[in-house]
Amino acid sequence: MELFAVSTGVAIAYGIGLWVVLIIGAGNSHGCKGQWPLFDAGFNTVGFVWWFAAVRLARPESWWARHLYGPRKLARAEARYPESLDEEEERE
Repeated sequence: MELFAVSTGVAIAYGIGLWVVLIIGAGNSHGCKGQWPLFDAGFNTVGFVWWFAAVRLARPESWWARHLYGPRKLARAEARYPESLDEEEERE
């Protein structure tokens, strides 16, 4: 029964596609959330940190929070990261 028998080229394409979805997708979410220290740590651990940290709240000034959070979740993010808001006010 050769249900999963594919050519080498197709297997490589599937592997690259899986890598892009699982590793690059998780890293991209951290870039959008403004979690730069965790984003950098993900490169050192070949993406493992990204999966553990993907459930963390985004910083309130990040693209992720501005576009995907409602008022309640945005208030939670502001309470979690008050230093981000202070830095943003100092820049203005």
